[in-house]
Amino acid sequence: MLNCFSWENMAKNSIRALIFFLLSNPALSEINIPNVSELEMTGRINIDSDYFDGLFREGSNNSIMKGQLRRARFAINADMFNEWSAKLQLAINENKKSLIVKDFYLVYEGWNFADVKMGKFKEPFGLERITSSKNTVFIERSLMSNVFSLGRNTGINFNRNADWYTWNVGLYQVSKSPRLRQDGGLAITQRFTLSPLKIENGFSHLGLAYSKRELDGAGYELKSNGGVFSGFNMLNTPILESDSLTQWGSEVAFGKDKWSIQAEYQAQEVTGIENSLNIEYRSYYTHVSYFISNDKRRYKDGRFVSVRPSSSSGALELTARYSVIENQSNWQFDELDKLSNKTIGINYYLNRDFKLMLNILELKSSLSEAISDQLSGQALSLRIQVNL
Repeated sequence: MLNCFSWENMAKNSIRALIFFLLSNPALSEINIPNVSELEMTGRINIDSDYFDGLFREGSNNSIMKGQLRRARFAINADMFNEWSAKLQLAINENKKSLIVKDFYLVYEGWNFADVKMGKFKEPFGLERITSSKNTVFIERSLMSNVFSLGRNTGINFNRNADWYTWNVGLYQVSKSPRLRQDGGLAITQRFTLSPLKIENGFSHLGLAYSKRELDGAGYELKSNGGVFSGFNMLNTPILESDSLTQWGSEVAFGKDKWSIQAEYQAQEVTGIENSLNIEYRSYYTHVSYFISNDKRRYKDGRFVSVRPSSSSGALELTARYSVIENQSNWQFDELDKLSNKTIGINYYLNRDFKLMLNILELKSSLSEAISDQLSGQALSLRIQVNL
């Protein structure tokens, strides 16, 4: 109990102390209350429809169709004098809650060596995860990015974006989430990227990320719906009383003209209070993208940004992905040992504000003890995205 209490207070007090230091530092003494010089209001709506069977339906051979408002997000971005900026982003009807604060942070850009972000925001881990969901090339992110997501937490992050590299180092308070039953302790997350090659009309990307997290005995579990948001969670590990979590990942991506390819590998180990009961998974994916139209994916500061159609008739993109997650734990439990997902898709960008997406998925599994005789599933997913 004492150890758990100490870590929780250390996390909260460390973050508070760092923020206080930044705001009281003599170098910033000339800055009082930032004045708002420009406000920008943005929004996004994702309407999805899924048609699926098999593993996506807990082994049922009968198909079902479900539709949902996948995302409805609204944000206020404020540019301020004295090199400050801020963001507030709200989500409506996500995670079974009527209203969620997704982002709420301040950024200070007055130092040469790094920018400083303070508040609640997405932790910088993984190329696919750090890229906004409005700019991904598939309706749902890969098995890896969904299962291993570190989410959004309150903390402080230092980052630098240069012409050929980026780095991020952040300190966070681990918060309750769909995977974590209660608040944890302190987490440190780091990400470093390089653009090793200058490619005309293209890009190159290499990246590494690492996170160490104190969970302070909180219950932790991994879940996956196989890539269909309204589908069944066929991966659902036992709830483990957890001491800590360690996660690392590697990234690679290259693009030239209409073509691009990217891949990632990540491993996660959760150490239980009982040392003999650890959960360990590894996961990877690779995907390719090709534009039929005269367009390309756009890359900036270690992530992908929005597609800008070169023609008034829009842009058309073909995609394919293979994604795997495997159980590497040192003890057996009645869950999936491996999931693999094949996805092909087509995206139509009318302009920067309207996108149509169609994905066809095939899911296969190997089970320690089969949930049913059905070891595969198929799905068809459609998305309409409108940016406001």
